Amino acid sequence: MKKTLFSLFSCAVMLFAALALTGCLAKNDVRLLYEVEGVKAVPSATAPRIVVVQFEDKRGAAELGLRKDGSPFQTSGSVASWATQALADELAARGAQVSVALSMIQAEMNQPQYIVAGTVEKVQLVEKNVAAYQAEIRIQTHLHRASNPVVTRTFTAHQEKTGIPGAKLAEQTLSGALAEALSSASVSIMGSLR
Repeated sequence: MKKTLFSLFSCAVMLFAALALTGCLAKNDVRLLYEVEGVKAVPSATAPRIVVVQFEDKRGAAELGLRKDGSPFQTSGSVASWATQALADELAARGAQVSVALSMIQAEMNQPQYIVAGTVEKVQLVEKNVAAYQAEIRIQTHLHRASNPVVTRTFTAHQEKTGIPGAKLAEQTLSGALAEALSSASVSIMGSLR
């Protein structure tokens, strides 16, 4: 009897470990991470002064996407704040003097040379299988310059990653898609300042 109970217990522990390793027991929470890649420039005293205004979240849904089983990916962080701070970091890495404002009024009070506002239009994370994820991100930026028309551009990025199963892979896929979109956005914005 003791051998049978021990065998059942051992099987249950191994099954739980296998499910945990494959991500089947993973929570649906996804952390919103971002790190600027490459060499970061140090802003000079004459670098352009840019204020990035808190983005608007126009996705129309709170979830980030779906797991293969149909359950939604969730996040406790603000998608709009994530995109806003990430764009500010990208612009700073390219040599601009950057600050973040919660509203256009607050941004204008600082009297910067340039103001960048924007919207998050799409953030979609899909679990293809336990070791593969796909992400799509679409953002729109609005560059405001004194006495010039507003320059509006849309940036879209797709990212697909395979790797070791787990939440980290999902987070890296989402972060990679945002990096691709914001790298293009920051290059475009900095190019428009000249």
